Amino acid sequence: MYNSSEGYAHIKKELGKMLAEIGFTRYKTVTWYRVTHDDILQFICFQKGERSISDRMTINIVVQPLYCPGCSFQILQPGGRIGQILTPAKDRWWLCDSEASTESSIAQLKNTIINDLIPFFNKTASTEQLHDTFPADSYRYFWINHYTFITKGYICLRAKYYAKAIAIFEASRPSQVAKFKTIKNLIEKEQFAEVDKILNDNIIYNRGKLKI
Repeated sequence: MYNSSEGYAHIKKELGKMLAEIGFTRYKTVTWYRVTHDDILQFICFQKGERSISDRMTINIVVQPLYCPGCSFQILQPGGRIGQILTPAKDRWWLCDSEASTESSIAQLKNTIINDLIPFFNKTASTEQLHDTFPADSYRYFWINHYTFITKGYICLRAKYYAKAIAIFEASRPSQVAKFKTIKNLIEKEQFAEVDKILNDNIIYNRGKLKI
């Protein structure tokens, strides 16, 4: 008898083939990623439902600049469920409890990835593009987690909006920002090359940690 675990595995397999063809790399069993020209890590994470929705699955989408501290495939922020980028925006789950529902979900998800997710990733592929999403209502869900203020601040550092970066950090919890005092001191002394070095060191460290 066909069950949702089989359907979920089949969806992951078929979508994985497509993602590999369009330039994504697999990380462990449920994650596929790519790194943009501007050191932005973009990834999707498959998720199977539990309890009342154990017959369904969905996808989480995440964007994390490698120049930010704490980059991790285990942290699904900044990001959200894929349904948030669709029209109308709402949490969406796809059936995987029968052969017919699974095949239908695969077709729907392939269409969603090509026509919605890839354009979304292309619009968030650079530091400036990410910076421009901060005030946009359509991206509000993406930054809803409190701790994304750290990512926002580092994006501003990369874009050389130094005063804005410090303001973002100080408006929240600067004690949670790696090397905050050092960064602030460097900016006050206009030693911007040293700030860039911190960002580049983060890139090297995160690439090594994530093995990408």
